[in-house]
Amino acid sequence: MQRNIRVLGIFFIFLAVALLLNLTYIQVFGQKGLEENPANSRRLIREYSVERGSILTSDGQIAAQSRKTDGAYEYVRSYAQGGLLSHLLGYDSPQFGRSGLELQYNEYLLGRKPSRGWVDEMTKNVEKGYDLRITVDSGVQMAAAQALGARKGAVVAIDPRDGSLLACYSWPTFNPNLLVGQEVDAQGSLKADGQMRSYSQDSSSPLLNRATMGLFTPGSSFKILTASAGIESGFGPETVYDCPGIWPVGGSRVVNYGSPPKAFGSIDMDSALTLSVNTYFAQLAYNMGAGRLVDAAEAFGMNETIPLDYPGVEASSIPEADKMDSIELAWTGAGQGELLLTPLQMAIIGCAVANRGTIMLPHLMKDIRNGDEILERFETRPWKSPISSSTALSVLSMMVDVVENGTGSGAAIEGITVAGKTGTAEVQGKANHAWFVGIAPAENPQVVVAVLVENGGGGGAVAAPIAKQIMEAALK
Repeated sequence: MQRNIRVLGIFFIFLAVALLLNLTYIQVFGQKGLEENPANSRRLIREYSVERGSILTSDGQIAAQSRKTDGAYEYVRSYAQGGLLSHLLGYDSPQFGRSGLELQYNEYLLGRKPSRGWVDEMTKNVEKGYDLRITVDSGVQMAAAQALGARKGAVVAIDPRDGSLLACYSWPTFNPNLLVGQEVDAQGSLKADGQMRSYSQDSSSPLLNRATMGLFTPGSSFKILTASAGIESGFGPETVYDCPGIWPVGGSRVVNYGSPPKAFGSIDMDSALTLSVNTYFAQLAYNMGAGRLVDAAEAFGMNETIPLDYPGVEASSIPEADKMDSIELAWTGAGQGELLLTPLQMAIIGCAVANRGTIMLPHLMKDIRNGDEILERFETRPWKSPISSSTALSVLSMMVDVVENGTGSGAAIEGITVAGKTGTAEVQGKANHAWFVGIAPAENPQVVVAVLVENGGGGGAVAAPIAKQIMEAALK
């Protein structure tokens, strides 16, 4: 009898220890998981009882702010400019969570960062979060939206001197106000749920930020990088190749534009970039070799994620050198092949040329504020230096000729020297992508613009005028 009591006692002691260990684990190690569990309504009610900080553009326009409600959630988000900044801002929704800058800077907007004094942390609840001011200029962003219009594509504009994004726009866009509201329909269902289903099922992918996440064949706009890599590898701007309309290589061929493909004879790099000659850059890539071309591309940030302070960035890619045969290498030099780049990456390549070979760390945060007090400010710093200053100046000069004497004339601005490069990327079974990378003013670059019109056809004829309007807005 006593033995049975002893066993039962040991069993209950074991249960008590197990319960104690479980509670300890939950409170010490499992707290974060429970706190962030979407089913934790207490967390949501607590977070939405805080007046979330506002997000403002660099010119002081309110992009996002909190408004008080009479519902279960004391505050909900309001987006004053609708779809104009939606891909950047993202949304802050009790149902769908957070995305974009709302996610990236959530701790600041809720007032949890920067840390307060320990007395305040222990004794005072946060009632209002801190404001986030971003680098985007609402005028430049609006110019991007108006210039692109209802064409699928994206625009990125960067100040190459400090890496600040002046505009980042993608179309189709979406209205974040429709995803954060708590209104119900006649059947008692949240309208936001239906709207999210509609956006998610839309074949045009309005929730996709094509500027930072869309991967596209760059076409001839990639020749900026090929030219830079060639010069760095000892093939100077004076390098001359005979450029027939069709250049045979690796049992296949590279062809120029035109029907029949246009022959250009013996030309140097400046003429080849100005006229966008595929057979020149195919030979340049072939002669420098896959290793040098891939190394150069990676020096510009390809095959890695650009460290932008934004949660939705895809890495641009170029194949590994040992996986490229001669025809693949030749077409890669001309901007085709297995290349996939984002508009952000193309703008970054332009920034290296514009800023004497140095890419400044791209960023969206300008500062964090509590009223008029600046709590944190972004510290401008270099990210990469893929090319020398002399190479950058050589490529920049050739890009000026592209606009003044070649395929980029649609980007010319009266009274301002513009540098640029067009791109027409072939897409199997669909219309070509139209690209343009522009730099202005060439003598003292203040803005780099990358434009992609998805399946827009026309190359520079389509994309260059769009870039012109954005550069004009930025320079104002």
